Amino acid sequence: QEGHARSLYGIAFQADGALAATCGLDAVCRVWDLRTGRAIMALQGHVKQVLSVDFCPATATKLATGSDDNTIRLWDLRKRKAFYTIPAHPRLVSAVKYSDCGDFLFSSSYDKTCKVWNLRNHTPVRTLAGHDDKVMAVDVDSSGARILTASYDRTVKLWAPGQVR
Repeated sequence: QEGHARSLYGIAFQADGALAATCGLDAVCRVWDLRTGRAIMALQGHVKQVLSVDFCPATATKLATGSDDNTIRLWDLRKRKAFYTIPAHPRLVSAVKYSDCGDFLFSSSYDKTCKVWNLRNHTPVRTLAGHDDKVMAVDVDSSGARILTASYDRTVKLWAPGQVR
């Protein structure tokens, strides 16, 4: 099967632009070769819909997915499988975003928080709480010093909890 069986929720480019990843309601993340336009792998393991995907900018062979099953999965594209599952939030993970250095991952959730994960030991180093409703999106600047979150509470918050690099 080439494409997804259900609606899509997320998409990401690999840093060099050769690959893209998509994820959606079919609980699958597909990796696409943009030179041929064909799906080259289907990453399965989440038990509910996959809502977000991001490639690690520091290495072209890793990506992260966030799911309605409340977990983040870290994938090794060389092995075509998940190498770690983070039980990330008590509610669904709405977005995942790597830091530029690839040492940290940011996740937003319907639990009204954003978490910063140290990927060396897969532990949370910060929880950013302050939204009054579910947090739908997260981004981080290239220095790792500023984090943006967007929420159903109709606000965007700029966090500067110290450099996370």
